[in-house]
Amino acid sequence: MLGVIGIHVGSYALQNPFVNLQLISVLEILSRFAVPAFFFLSAFGLFYHTSVNDPFSYKDFMKRRIQVVLYPYIVWSLFYLLYTGITAHNLGNLHPGPLIVNLLFGTGMYHLYFMVILVWFYVLMPLWRVLVRWILKVPIPWLVILFALQLGFDFISSYRLGAWVTQQFSDSPTIKYLFDMRLNYWVIHYVWIFLFGAVVAEKYEQASEYMWRYRYILAICAVVSMLSMLGAYYYVMDVWHYTVLEAIYTVHQLSPMGVFYTALGTLFSLFLFQVMPLNNTMEAFWSQIGDTSYGIYLVHPFWLLIMTGVMVKYNLLFTVVHVVLLYVMAVGLSYLTTIALKQLPKSARKYILGN
Repeated sequence: MLGVIGIHVGSYALQNPFVNLQLISVLEILSRFAVPAFFFLSAFGLFYHTSVNDPFSYKDFMKRRIQVVLYPYIVWSLFYLLYTGITAHNLGNLHPGPLIVNLLFGTGMYHLYFMVILVWFYVLMPLWRVLVRWILKVPIPWLVILFALQLGFDFISSYRLGAWVTQQFSDSPTIKYLFDMRLNYWVIHYVWIFLFGAVVAEKYEQASEYMWRYRYILAICAVVSMLSMLGAYYYVMDVWHYTVLEAIYTVHQLSPMGVFYTALGTLFSLFLFQVMPLNNTMEAFWSQIGDTSYGIYLVHPFWLLIMTGVMVKYNLLFTVVHVVLLYVMAVGLSYLTTIALKQLPKSARKYILGN
C-alpha cells in the first residue's frame, strides 16, 4: 500500500518541469514491485489460512470475497466518479453505458483496477488451487518454469503485442480498446507472482528456513535486481534519450528486470519482516498501518486530489520537499479517514471497507 501511494504521488511529481530524477527513481521505479506484491500478499493470505488440502466451498469463498472486495469496489468507484464528475461539472461517466465500462475495467479512479484483477483471481480460484497442488509436488522446478513463461509473456505484452494489434485491428476500436485496457483485467500478467505467494504460504516454514539459510545470496540478488531497475531507468534516458515519462513506461513491473525485481523484492521484504527486531513502538506502528492499509489504499486518491488542487491554486511547485510532504500527508490523512470510517455501523462499513 505504501509503495502504491508512492507511485501515485510520483505521477504528480512529474508535473514539475525540473523534476528530480532521484526522487522519481524512488517513487516510480523502486516502488514498482508494490503493484504485483499486492497479488503475492493476497494469495499468501488466502492459502496461509486455507490450504489446498483443506475442504473448500467455492460458494462460501465467493460470498466472502464479494463482501470484502466487490462491494467496496463498487461503492468507491461510484464515489470517485461522482466526485470527479461534480468537480469537472460533467456527470457523463455516471450514465449507464460509461458507468458499466468504468466498472468493468476499474477506470473510476487510477488505483481501482487492482480490485478488478483481484476479483478475476477470486473467480478463478478453483484453477489456482489445482495449479498450486500440482506445483507443490516439485515446487522449485515448476516455479522456475512458470517464471520463465511469465517473463516471456510480459515482455511480448509490454513491447511487441501493441504494434501488432494496432496494425491488425486499426479499424476495430472495440478490440483496440479491450487490448489497451489489458493491464486492467488480464490476470495472466500476474499469475506467477500470485502462485508464488500461494506456494510460499503453503510451505511457509520451509520457505522461512531457506530464506534464512541463503539470506546473503537473497540480499545480494535483491540489491542486484534493484540496481538493474535503476540502471535501466538511467540508461534509457542517457543513451536512448527517453523522457522521464517514457523511461517510466519502459522500466516497469512487467519489464524483464521488473519481473526479477518483483520476485526478489517481495521475498526479501518478507524476510526482513521476519528477522528485523522491532521495539513495541515500531511493532504497534506497523500493526496499525497493516490493520488500516486497505482503507488507506481506497481513500488516498481523494486526499491527493484535494491537496494537489490546493497546490495548483497557490502555485506551489512539486519540489522534493513538497512531494515528500504530500506523500506523508496523504498517508496520514487517509489513515485518520480510515479510523473514522471504522466507526460506522457494520451494516454500512461492510460496503465501504469490506468488514
